[in-house]
Amino acid sequence: MIDVRVPLFVLFFIFGIPALAELPQLSDAWIRAMPPGQKMTAAYLRVHNLGDSPLSILDVSSTVGMASLHETRLEGGRSTMQAVDSLSVEAGSSVTMAPGGLHIMLMGLKSTPAEGDIVPICVRTSEGDVCTDAPVRRAAPDVPNNHDHH
Repeated sequence: MIDVRVPLFVLFFIFGIPALAELPQLSDAWIRAMPPGQKMTAAYLRVHNLGDSPLSILDVSSTVGMASLHETRLEGGRSTMQAVDSLSVEAGSSVTMAPGGLHIMLMGLKSTPAEGDIVPICVRTSEGDVCTDAPVRRAAPDVPNNHDHH
């Protein structure tokens, strides 16, 4: 039997193979808790591009319902929300999705996630898909909850 690993390695080396893309990292994920019966909520997270070239966020998904990228903007004193088709993340930088800005809308929820639940969120990028678990919370993790001081 002929060992083809060495000849294939030589062919890849001679003709070049694309550099292995570095998948982005997701951090600080959370989902806003809503009253039971609500059919939509928002998810927030940070996408870190660890690679040497820009990447694009192409789509988002979750098992709890339909997901899409959105951005809240203040225009003429009014807050508006628009769908975002794709999002670029420069090499070595990150994009933060947070209340009042970029976020992931979760719509048509199969059931309303309760505070304390963990919900998977996936991000499809030009470099590949990455997923994380997002805890459901009433407020952003770094925002003190004034109701917990009793």
